[in-house]
Amino acid sequence: MKFTKGFTLIELLVVIAVIGMLASIVLISLGPTRAKARDSKRIVEVRQMGLALEQEAADGAEAITGCVLDQVDASTCTGPGAANFANFKDPSAPATPCPAGAGTATCQYSIATNAGVAGAKTDDYQICFVLEQGVGTITGLSSPGKYQIETGGNFKAGCE
Repeated sequence: MKFTKGFTLIELLVVIAVIGMLASIVLISLGPTRAKARDSKRIVEVRQMGLALEQEAADGAEAITGCVLDQVDASTCTGPGAANFANFKDPSAPATPCPAGAGTATCQYSIATNAGVAGAKTDDYQICFVLEQGVGTITGLSSPGKYQIETGGNFKAGCE
């Protein structure tokens, strides 16, 4: 009797099906991980923006150049000094729409005074941002929604 070496067609199809199922499970589980990574990047970026404003405020209060409207897109702000936010853009924009309940069409960072009106200064500002999943390691930022970092580097839920 002569035996041939190799796999049958059924064995190959079963292996391909199992690999396909495992790949789909991995891809499904990566969705929330990517959202949390974008949220972490948002936290880091708004902290950097806040630190730049605090450093400029140490030299005296100044108006933030280019930010003349309330809740203006932070990437349009060009000063003073180190407070140039042209490179700070939400990591998901424009590919991912804002989550439901965010109350805004764009997820870009926005700047206003602590009261939420026009005329932000280096010593009176709030930077608003939206979290997709929340960052459970930081108290007060554990759920999705709109948040702000205000003068002094304090995070707060909501945004005026």
